[in-house]
Amino acid sequence: MSSEENNGFGPIPRKRGNGCVKFFSFLFVILFMALAVTLDDINSDEVLKEFHIHQRRDVNETVAPFDQQMFGSVLNLAKILYVSSVAIIFLVISELIRRTCLLTEELRHFRERYNGKILKVLKATYRVRHYQSLSVLFIIAIAIQIMIYWYLPPVSAKYTYRYRDLILVNMAVACLTNTFLSLKIPSDVEVSELSERDHLNVAHGLAWSYYFGYLKIILPELENTIDKSEWKGKMKDGALPAKVFIVIPESCVIPGNIGEDHPGITFEKQLPPVLKHRAGVKDRPYVNSVYQVTDTRKGYPHYCILEFATPVSSLYDMSMHPESGLNAEDRHQQVQIFIRTLQAILDSAPECQNRCVLVPICGNDYEKYPLADIITRTIHQVKGETFNMDDMMGDSDDDDN
Repeated sequence: MSSEENNGFGPIPRKRGNGCVKFFSFLFVILFMALAVTLDDINSDEVLKEFHIHQRRDVNETVAPFDQQMFGSVLNLAKILYVSSVAIIFLVISELIRRTCLLTEELRHFRERYNGKILKVLKATYRVRHYQSLSVLFIIAIAIQIMIYWYLPPVSAKYTYRYRDLILVNMAVACLTNTFLSLKIPSDVEVSELSERDHLNVAHGLAWSYYFGYLKIILPELENTIDKSEWKGKMKDGALPAKVFIVIPESCVIPGNIGEDHPGITFEKQLPPVLKHRAGVKDRPYVNSVYQVTDTRKGYPHYCILEFATPVSSLYDMSMHPESGLNAEDRHQQVQIFIRTLQAILDSAPECQNRCVLVPICGNDYEKYPLADIITRTIHQVKGETFNMDDMMGDSDDDDN
């Protein structure tokens, strides 16, 4: 996808789906089929004789061809179930051993980290997200082992004898490699997915703070605020949209003054402040500004309530601070998450819907992406008018010629 998208900001990624689960399901079917083909065969006649002995029946008793064929199919199914259930039991036990190793370290800190409560230590160490499904799967695997041992002892005896050493060694090696080679440390993709799913990113906190600490205060009162000002008439005739246009630069660099730093945009006037008692401050003011944006295509001015998203400046400051651990690549990812999260919050808040427009921009090249042209295009889009940025740029080129 082109970096020209979203005014040079680049593409804003969607939330991750379940593609990994679908592909894993496909691989599981393939591996299961391969298992059915590659398992070494057990002589069904010998097993059938031992089965008769186990059932205290005559070994020389003849068996109908259909029954013997059916028995062979059951035997193949039993082999697959046996190996699959052993694999599940092996994975669960090896993970329990690994977490028990973690417990030995956590017990040293249970007073300061867990307020001296052992139950909290156990929950933090052994709790898994889908413990109910895992418990059911583990019980089913144990039940399969018991049924095969009881009804088909030759299968159970042969595979247990043949693979018991391998199972024990694999269990030990898995615990060692997961601990000392850090194979259980999640990849960058998994860390990103976990952080987005559980809302653990810096951007999530910034977006929610921006909403609760600012947007939720000003947006529900926006029309009343405009009604109290001299801009009431322009709002009614559509010259001033009753929306706040919030510019979010990919660079996270926030200018101090929009009117001076961006040609074609002129500060007009502040709207009456919204006063709220906040954190012990009486009548804390929340103020918005109206700007005039010149339409270079038609030459007449537009008016809008315009500002930059101040929280993203914290991302820039963090990327510049050596102790924050946030680099430029992380900053780019966080500002993408900030936009997506903030948009989702606004869409789910009835008192804020259709009162705010997020405008992602590049922020590094205002000559290539003039802010006045971007805001003009966005205003036309909000008003439902057809507007083509390429046509506007073409008109400018014609004028130059």
